Amino acid sequence: MNTFKALLEREYWEHRGAFLKTPLIIGIVIVVFLILGYLTTERFDQVLTNGQSIELSGKALESFNADDVSNVIDVFMLATASLYQFVLFVVLFFFLLGSLYDDRKDGSILFWKSLPVSDTQTVLSKLVTATLVAPLLFTFGLIISHLAFFIVFSVIFLLNGANPFTVLWSNIEFINNWGAFVVGCLIQALWALPIYGWLLFASSYSKRRPFMLAVFVPLMVGLVWYWYNAIFNYNLLKIGVFKTLAFLLGKSTVPFTSGMDTNAENFGFDPTDHTGVELIQSMLRGLNQSDMYYGLVFATITIALAIYVRRFRNTT
Repeated sequence: MNTFKALLEREYWEHRGAFLKTPLIIGIVIVVFLILGYLTTERFDQVLTNGQSIELSGKALESFNADDVSNVIDVFMLATASLYQFVLFVVLFFFLLGSLYDDRKDGSILFWKSLPVSDTQTVLSKLVTATLVAPLLFTFGLIISHLAFFIVFSVIFLLNGANPFTVLWSNIEFINNWGAFVVGCLIQALWALPIYGWLLFASSYSKRRPFMLAVFVPLMVGLVWYWYNAIFNYNLLKIGVFKTLAFLLGKSTVPFTSGMDTNAENFGFDPTDHTGVELIQSMLRGLNQSDMYYGLVFATITIALAIYVRRFRNTT
């Protein structure tokens, strides 16, 4: 257990910039845009409507309906949560792609294999980092970003004579919206497991440029499969395969949509039209889909192959 904990700490210290600084930087950008928007709102209003369109007085702000304010806040929190989950997937994609390749490239694999650490522990530490550690750090970054955003907004309200506690803070559903993000990260990890497993295998197997194996090989296989079915007119099979692949990628990048059935006709699901509780219930219902179980089987196979290849491939 101490060995595995040390491996997780190693992953954190080697990639803390991507896992911790990235969500904080996103939050800083959002807050900066908020401040810039506030500073330029009056100017734009004066130019476009002679100052008749937007009123930021305390009386005007406190006259807003509480339900409308709560809905706007929910939309903002869930929209930013979707952004964070998408960025999380991109960060983990490149982390896993180089996770087992980089130490062969720089020769450090010889040092790590000299330690009492098994290849199984090494590969699983990468997987646990991707499915638990990184999402936990992104959750921390999202919370800090939201709090910073609302604090800045409170200052803006105070400057305009409004009470931020009655207008803003009393209408924020922290637990529901942050809970939706946490559940979304766990659901994202489950749906993305086959992708993570494939990336680990590509990283362990590739002698050069693991990106080529990880991305272009599936694309070529998909293209051949598409044309094969097109030639022989297997339309149902052709559509089903590509529909499944599209949904897998979609649920891995935006898990709030994971409650959608791959056989559903309506693809217009919008997470911002739902509350945090509704999104949690929808995501949990999505776990019953057969695609989830097929993905877990594929992930188990590819992770096992990554461990097996890791044992015998010491250099690039």
